[in-house]
Amino acid sequence: MADQLMRASTELSAIVPEIWSQRFYDVLLQENPFESLISKDWEGEIQDLGDTVRISTFPEFDEATELAEDARNDADAVTVTQQNLVINKRIVKDFIVTNRAQVQSLPHMDKLRDLAIFSIQKKIQSIIIADTVPNAAAPDHSISYDSGTTLALADLLEGKELLDAQDVPMADRHMVVGSAQLNDVFNITGFTSSDFLVSGAPLQTGQLPEALLGFNPNFTTAAGNVTFLFHRSYFTMAAQRGIDVQEFNLGVDGKRAARVNVDWLGGFKQLDGLRVVTIS
Repeated sequence: MADQLMRASTELSAIVPEIWSQRFYDVLLQENPFESLISKDWEGEIQDLGDTVRISTFPEFDEATELAEDARNDADAVTVTQQNLVINKRIVKDFIVTNRAQVQSLPHMDKLRDLAIFSIQKKIQSIIIADTVPNAAAPDHSISYDSGTTLALADLLEGKELLDAQDVPMADRHMVVGSAQLNDVFNITGFTSSDFLVSGAPLQTGQLPEALLGFNPNFTTAAGNVTFLFHRSYFTMAAQRGIDVQEFNLGVDGKRAARVNVDWLGGFKQLDGLRVVTIS
């Protein structure tokens, strides 16, 4: 009689245990840099009551006059303008987990809360990108790549010159690019050559240096093929209520479950289309 085998896949399958790891395999999430790169100067003023922040701007005086010793000078005046930052965006993400699922499954509530918060942060960034509209009248701050969608040094210099011509401060300038343009930078010799670098080795690390032409470089796939060059003050946002997480027992409705509501209340406003340049 031939040998009879006791195999894990058949004869002993009923007693082969399965291990459910406590460690989750995280999904890959996009970077959301925009929220941290724009102004939040008026956020503290809307934390209490109210739904609108009126932001006033004083224009500069005309150039001063050289006055002769016996001459009279006329007084000058400026007209103050206002823009409104309206708190009119409520961004939410909710989920419900049954009591049985909480008791019988691996711990998961913290992970779900983190993903719900990320969902709100992702929406905030998408609103900032959608509301970014560079100045269209002369000078046009929405320019095209010189070659297809390839980001080259000439493109960056053209965008930098547009900001320079508007007296945009050199400090606190930022650049946000997509994946294709991020990697185009490594073909710009001046940015990767050891002859020009103060520190770091981009061709070894695959990471951009801390500054390129005075811009702090950032990356997100949400940018697509658009390169954004801007000063922090071009756009502002304010949260009247930061990200708020509340858990509710649904037993009052006869449901044996918990509902988690995650929400954010705030507003967005582009303040100046001349302080931002897009290359597409």
